Amino acid sequence: MKQDIDLEKCARQVRQGKNGAALEKLVSSEVGAELAAKVDGERLTKAAQQGDAQALASMLKGILSTPEGRSFAAQVEKAVRDGQ
Repeated sequence: MKQDIDLEKCARQVRQGKNGAALEKLVSSEVGAELAAKVDGERLTKAAQQGDAQALASMLKGILSTPEGRSFAAQVEKAVRDGQ
């Protein structure tokens, strides 16, 4: 089932959440910037807006297949869980 996703709304909710500052810090980090540069932003946005879970999963799998991606994902998980 496909549905439209409001990326701006999702981003606002993350930033306003209790762990928003920690997540912003991670995304702004050198590793976060390097990983972001490897993602086709237009493709990601289109897949998210169209609710294309298969395309999103494929992109995520590509990121998580690298040591940097796995490490970054672990840091994001920790930030969400602990606010650090």
